[in-house]
Amino acid sequence: MKIKIEFIEEIKKRKYFLIFLVGLIEQFLYTLYLLSVTHYLILISSFLMFLFMILYLWLIDKIAKDKDSLKMIIIYALACSIGNYIAMILKIIK
Repeated sequence: MKIKIEFIEEIKKRKYFLIFLVGLIEQFLYTLYLLSVTHYLILISSFLMFLFMILYLWLIDKIAKDKDSLKMIIIYALACSIGNYIAMILKIIK
């Protein structure tokens, strides 16, 4: 019984880490998308929007199906703010 509980807890930790990682990457790409639109980089902005939408819709699907969605939403929001910060500070698109 104890092993089963530990296994479930390990899966939850991995799930939260995955949501955080995907949220960070998704927001990083979205920020780059906004910057590329501002600079009228048509192909780059189209490609970034494609990647962004795949990740965004995947996240919505995972969060909507989960019973612990509030914690996942908070983790996702934190990851988005960090992804935005990283994209802006790196100044990849000038």
